[in-house]
Amino acid sequence: MFIITDEGLDFETIIFDYIDEFKFLFFPDQWSTVFLDYSKNEILVLLYLYKKKTANMTELSEYICAPLNTATGVVSRLEKKIMVERVRGNEDRRVVNIVLTSAAEAFIEEEKKLLGYYFNEIYKSLTGEEKAAGISIINKVISVLKKGKSKETQDNTNKKVKRINID
Repeated sequence: MFIITDEGLDFETIIFDYIDEFKFLFFPDQWSTVFLDYSKNEILVLLYLYKKKTANMTELSEYICAPLNTATGVVSRLEKKIMVERVRGNEDRRVVNIVLTSAAEAFIEEEKKLLGYYFNEIYKSLTGEEKAAGISIINKVISVLKKGKSKETQDNTNKKVKRINID
């Protein structure tokens, strides 16, 4: 139920209505409660390592768009949770790579099954036309969000610093 005013869509109402509709996604009985024990950066690191199998701190830092000291803290917390471990290189002991533990791999596999179930149910309920339209819409949303962020970053880098003389 969208509310259209003389100015266009009432985005505030739309956003809050959708939040009300989707709030069940944040309840523990809907998902594995274990997944709620991790921060956004911890989840991103786990997923990156799941895909890449191994990474150094610089790669993880760049992936989560955070300073190196933040990435180090994330990895330390994941180590305490026995989800990752630091492995020194055989040829050069100074090289430290981060890898998933077997517990982390099992955890991610379980979460993939749960997400897979929901995606499969959604997929089965849509027509071919709805699937194509949904993918197209998701791609456009991602494109617009990426473009908006990169434009903002460019605007910030092009700003000139004004010098103010203090007497």
